[in-house]
Amino acid sequence: MKISGRTLVFMVLACIALADCAALAQYSVIKGDEPRIRAILYHGDNPRALIYYQNQRHHVIDKMRLDDEWYVEQIRRESILFKKSSTQTFAEIYLNPPKRARNHRDWSFFGHPIALWEAVELLAHGFGYQALMHFQAGGAVVPGSHAANIKSLLRKILPQHHRFAVVGPLLLVLPVQPSGEEWTEVLARMKKSSPGLLTLRYPGLNKAGVIISRGDDIQFILRKISLGGKVPIQFPRDLHFPVYASFRNVPFAQILSNTVYLNQCIIIEREEGLEVTPWPRQILQRRPYADYPLIQSLPLEPQAGSGPQPPPLIPEHNLNHPIVYQNGE
Repeated sequence: MKISGRTLVFMVLACIALADCAALAQYSVIKGDEPRIRAILYHGDNPRALIYYQNQRHHVIDKMRLDDEWYVEQIRRESILFKKSSTQTFAEIYLNPPKRARNHRDWSFFGHPIALWEAVELLAHGFGYQALMHFQAGGAVVPGSHAANIKSLLRKILPQHHRFAVVGPLLLVLPVQPSGEEWTEVLARMKKSSPGLLTLRYPGLNKAGVIISRGDDIQFILRKISLGGKVPIQFPRDLHFPVYASFRNVPFAQILSNTVYLNQCIIIEREEGLEVTPWPRQILQRRPYADYPLIQSLPLEPQAGSGPQPPPLIPEHNLNHPIVYQNGE
């Protein structure tokens, strides 16, 4: 078989190109300190991902830097292209989820097992919602589906006995029966609250604030709102539960009202400020592990030969309700 000169030249150039590509190809060994991709919420216009890196959770988007070493160049449907500053090279890390996609359409949400709030927060940010979850909601979810909107994705990932509601720009997630109360009754009580009325007495609550809480104690959140909105807030000393909220540029009045009422508490206006207290039907259930310091009851001193004694009766007005003031007054 005769080969023309032009064909021979083309074959030689192709061999040279392949040799150059092989010489430029670089393979690196996984060291274990690379970012770990936990979930990817992909859409051509607004892809984002959840990454674990150096014992921290990161919600990342394109062109975002994790630290001086890792830079998110591009989020893809099944992988993320990183740029390493130390070597000036690119590294593509794949998600490799337990559920594989059969086809690609609309929004896709795939990942490894993650906490419910991690999934809710990622979906809320991707679709442009504020988010709030009841402290008794929770569980592990495994993202692995496609959908055209956030409601369809939520129906596919929510654990059993959980419900969600979209109220304007706010996404709410809560159990079916938190503390024995129907979830619809909790939402109905939320609708009756009037955050706007709080601003008449405390104009500082009109100020827009940012609250990102992934399990912070309610007392810590109330102190942040008190300082940001310049309003004194008091609450029972034993009021403790984790707060799961994501509010960005939202008036403090709405942050306070929504957070309090979704978690089955109410706001009472007092002469000296606002008081946050549990709704009468609310029973704060402790977790088996401590997200916050547990309040121990005071030890009783039994009298000799009298056996166990009942706790003393303390009038409610004598209970120590700490008041949070602006500027530490």
